[in-house]
Amino acid sequence: MASAPTTSATALDQALVDLATSQHGVLSTAQLRAAGHDARALVHLVATGALSHPGRGLYVVRSQEETEDLARHRQLVAGVPLLYDDAVLVGSSAVLAHGGTVWGADIGRPALRRPIKRSGGMSAFWVRPDADTSVPTGWGAAEPLPDALAQLALDYGIVAGVVSADRALHDGAVTPEQLGTAVQRVAAWPLGSRAVAMREHSDGRRESVGESRCGVGLALAGIDATPQVEIHAHGGRLVARVDFLVDGTNVVVEFDGRVKYADGDPEVLWREKRREDELRGLGYVVVRVTWADLERPGALVAKVRAALGHTA
Repeated sequence: MASAPTTSATALDQALVDLATSQHGVLSTAQLRAAGHDARALVHLVATGALSHPGRGLYVVRSQEETEDLARHRQLVAGVPLLYDDAVLVGSSAVLAHGGTVWGADIGRPALRRPIKRSGGMSAFWVRPDADTSVPTGWGAAEPLPDALAQLALDYGIVAGVVSADRALHDGAVTPEQLGTAVQRVAAWPLGSRAVAMREHSDGRRESVGESRCGVGLALAGIDATPQVEIHAHGGRLVARVDFLVDGTNVVVEFDGRVKYADGDPEVLWREKRREDELRGLGYVVVRVTWADLERPGALVAKVRAALGHTA
């Protein structure tokens, strides 16, 4: 007697592929089972490469799987409402949901909160208890941006926190007062001092990740520097708006991200050289800081202190 046909499918139905496409490539176990894929079928679909399985209850259509970190984070976030109807994005995930900048944070797993009695989670997500207030975003429910910035600093430290806070302040997404209120709420928490320091060192005048990192590095070394200072020639003509001017000195610090030189345009290079020559002609000492300097402990501070020593 012939055996009964198995219910395990060997491929995904086009309707499921279309559904996944509308959900950033993700499907829940419940959705797959509703389409007739039992446990054996799901194991087979993963084994044959039709699906990947980032965590309990969640699958990704392999042909739609994201590999770039931010896109992968967004993809996993799309799975949150498929599994939890009470989850709120927090910390780095909430900052991203609000359109903010995140640097120096592990975004391999979305961070979210759920009510304490339902805070169990799975490996694809970093799940915490106690969901407080939330606001809608294009990525789903998330904690307000000021609270997310404070939480990010608690999770990943001062520099990561300042990078995100600087961008939010610069864009007008938060005010200094809103950020201060959010930090005050967590100041007494474990590691709350990180958020307090983040608020102290944040400055919305900075315009890039590199400038934020420079600003924190200088501040922690006890070097006070004002960002985005206009330098004028005799007679009032604007010569340059520099990234930093060390307070009380003629030492200029410029972060050289090299983006403006990427195309090798001779005109751009000439204008930059002329700008720097004019600054030097006015008596300023120009210190150029690169990404490599920021990655070498002490390199930034050593360069600036050497310049200060020459002008003493």
